[in-house]
Amino acid sequence: MVNLPVPATPRNPAVWGRASMSPLAAGGAFGGFLIALLAGTGIPGLVILALLGWVGGTAGGVAAGGRRRFGEGRDRIDPFGVSEPWRFFVRDALTARNRFDEALRSTRAGPLKDRLVEVRASVEAGVRECWEVAKQAQSISTARKAIDVPALQRRLDSLEGRDADTTTAEAAVRSQIESAERLDAVIEDVTSRLEILEAQLTEAVTRAIEVSALAGHDDDLTGVGVAVRQVVDDLEALRSALVESGRSSARGSGDPELPPPDDP
Repeated sequence: MVNLPVPATPRNPAVWGRASMSPLAAGGAFGGFLIALLAGTGIPGLVILALLGWVGGTAGGVAAGGRRRFGEGRDRIDPFGVSEPWRFFVRDALTARNRFDEALRSTRAGPLKDRLVEVRASVEAGVRECWEVAKQAQSISTARKAIDVPALQRRLDSLEGRDADTTTAEAAVRSQIESAERLDAVIEDVTSRLEILEAQLTEAVTRAIEVSALAGHDDDLTGVGVAVRQVVDDLEALRSALVESGRSSARGSGDPELPPPDDP
C-alpha cells in the first residue's frame, strides 16, 4: 500500500523541539540580538528581540521541516523519467487519474461523492504503483541494454574456432548471453502485464466517471472500487516480484521469475 506522509503540525512536540534547536532558530535569535544592539534598546530590548527572532526562526524551521517530510520518500511521478514503453503506461495512468479528479470535482456533495472520494484513494495508489513498476522495469531495461549480445556472439564464435582449451571463457560468454535472454523474457512479460493492468485501471476510472455523470447511486461504485483495488494489488505483486527477481539474479540463485498473472 502507499503510505502517505504525515505533515508536521504545531501539535507535534518533537517537531517543535527539533526546530527550536535548528540553525534557523539560532539565526533568528542572533538576528534579533544584532538589531537590538544596533538600536541601542538596552538589555530588556536585547532579550525581547532575541526571543522574538528565536520564535520566528523556530516557526520557520517547523514549516521547512513539514515541507521536507511531506515529500520525503515520495518522488514526483514523471512519465518522462522513464523511457518507452514504460512512459506510455505512466502517462495513461496519470491521464485516467486526472479525468477521475475532474469528475469528482463536478459531482455534487452527497453519498455518491463520498464514495468517489474513497475510490480516488485507490486510484491514486494504482497510479503510484504503476510508476513504481515502471521504474523497476526501466532499471531492467537499462541493465539489458548494457549487454551487447551481437558482440558476445562474435566473441563466442571466435573462441569456439580456436584449437586451445577455451571452455571456461566460452562458459562465461554464454552466461552473459543467457542473462540477456532472461532479461528479455522478463521485459516482455512485464510489458504485457503492465499494459493489461493500466488498461484495467483506466476502464475502472471510466466506469466511475459514467456513474458520476449519470448521477447514479453510490452502490453503483462498489464494483468499481473492488476493480481498482484488485489492480492495485496486482501492481503491488508485480513490483514485489520484480524486486525479488532482481535480488535473486544478483545472488545468482536462479532465473528472474514473475508470479503467474491472476485470472480476470
